[in-house]
Amino acid sequence: MATTKRTISEHDVVELREQVGAWPAGTRGAVISVYDDALLVEIAGPGGKTLDMVQAAVEQLDVKWP
Repeated sequence: MATTKRTISEHDVVELREQVGAWPAGTRGAVISVYDDALLVEIAGPGGKTLDMVQAAVEQLDVKWP
């Protein structure tokens, strides 16, 4: 039986598997843009205020909500 790896898309909620910039593993964010070698992830705080935007490789992220 073949397995299918889910790709990460814009608007997906993701969790960092490892520290990225100042953000520790376990931090959640939303994918804003998808590039060939990285994704732009928005880290938001209370009320949806943007705290930071970081670039992360697909291997550094887990999808938490499509």
